[in-house]
Amino acid sequence: MYQQLNGHREQANGAENIRVMLLLANSLDCDALAALFAEQERIEVVETLSNIEVGMAHCRRLMPQVLIIDPQMALMGIQQMAALIQQCYVRHAIILDDRLHEGRLAAILKMPAVSYMTRCAGFSALVTATIQVATRGERVFDPGVMNRMHRTPRGWRLDQAHDQPSVASLTSRELDVMKLLACGRSVRDCAEQLKLAESTIDNHKSRLMKKLQVHKAAELTRLAIRDGLIAV
Repeated sequence: MYQQLNGHREQANGAENIRVMLLLANSLDCDALAALFAEQERIEVVETLSNIEVGMAHCRRLMPQVLIIDPQMALMGIQQMAALIQQCYVRHAIILDDRLHEGRLAAILKMPAVSYMTRCAGFSALVTATIQVATRGERVFDPGVMNRMHRTPRGWRLDQAHDQPSVASLTSRELDVMKLLACGRSVRDCAEQLKLAESTIDNHKSRLMKKLQVHKAAELTRLAIRDGLIAV
């Protein structure tokens, strides 16, 4: 289900509006967010969609500057989303989460031109982020986590929180292994899917469980759900 919105508009001074597409799992969320954006002078919502496959296809046709997508959709179509950005059908994507999930944030840090915001930051923060990524091409992260974000020679890094173990301490490969283990996969299954030796998977498993201070698979699953690495 989707709603086709008005065509391209121009501001009074002749500058083009920022073309935005909304891809959210809940169509009511799409309508509500589109109504709020309609009050902004610089932003034009070209379409709202709640179907991942239709959404990706329409991105190729409409070529929005910014795709605002919720984590459920993003996780389902993360490879497609990355391909759209690489092929220049979409300039930038903003993951719009309900609250901070460190696993989801950590998972997109290695993806260029993808930002992360939460609804907790408020609509004005989302508007500011949308304008910034569209006009400056910079990645934006939720204000609630910016004090833990650092740019390194290898890209952005999320520092670990001081008060509890965090998936921010894991490497990207450890995150991959954690997601599979949390879904009930065996070490052998992980090795086959990631094309690594079982001994390598065992080493990753030992390190990540030590970093997270967990000792049982059930605890690992609980953390993966809490941090948004896997859906319930």
